[in-house]
Amino acid sequence: MTSGVSGEVDFVSAFKDAWRRVQKLLEKNLASAGLTVSELRILRSLSTNGPAPMTRLAGELFMTPASVTGLIDKLEEEKLVERQRGTVDRRVVTVKITGKGSARLEEGLRLNSRFAARALRSLSKEEVEQLIDLLERLGDGAASA
Repeated sequence: MTSGVSGEVDFVSAFKDAWRRVQKLLEKNLASAGLTVSELRILRSLSTNGPAPMTRLAGELFMTPASVTGLIDKLEEEKLVERQRGTVDRRVVTVKITGKGSARLEEGLRLNSRFAARALRSLSKEEVEQLIDLLERLGDGAASA
């Protein structure tokens, strides 16, 4: 195993390359449902957490408000979400998932699940659990760095 700065750079490079490959394959997989990974994340958040202001969505999903606005524009055009202006403060825009959006989300989640099963088929159940644990710990460690 490589140690020191060189090892850290090797890790970052390997992690970034692996993430890009997985992301690219996941995007290709979701395209058959007419969704991107980011759109799926937005629909999942709205389905799980209920209607949300655009700024909260951006924060939850680690995206810029401009990125969320562009994605919501597309999802709204496809009638997967609806925007609602606040009654007290009309500047606040809340987004909610539609019935059509829920159906598309279910299709995307089904494809996502099949993709994950195929991607992880070379690992044992214990290895998958260990991988998930390690990734969660890595995220916690990165957040506290």
